[in-house]
Amino acid sequence: MSDRCAKRFGNLKLARRAVAAAGFVLAAVFIVPATFTTDSTASVWYSCVAVFGLEVTVGVSWAIPLDIGGDYAGSVASVMNTFGNLGSAVSPVLLAYLVGMYGWNMPFLVCTFLCIAGALLSWGINADKKIVWDRQELSKSRA
Repeated sequence: MSDRCAKRFGNLKLARRAVAAAGFVLAAVFIVPATFTTDSTASVWYSCVAVFGLEVTVGVSWAIPLDIGGDYAGSVASVMNTFGNLGSAVSPVLLAYLVGMYGWNMPFLVCTFLCIAGALLSWGINADKKIVWDRQELSKSRA
């Protein structure tokens, strides 16, 4: 989606930002009713829309390392993936703590907050700004 937006409007930075923010906002908006509705069918539908919103962000998440990394896109993607996996490692422990202390709704509310944070942080993405490695500067800093 962001590639199509960038092609149509000629602004890669805005396309990446807008698609990521829209996905996170969509997820945040639909996690809340999925959490609090008493109708199980409605909860499933709300959850499906929320997960769709999160999945919209995946393409942008993997496109940005390619945009900014150039020849080092693999390194940029590996750093991104490392931090994502650290979050996955912490998540089960945090989930158990939140459920034990505050009940089952709290983890979903935390996810809503994280989606809002993701939407806000996505506006800081600048896919036009490439990471430039100056070999001379690297060799000076190592010496």
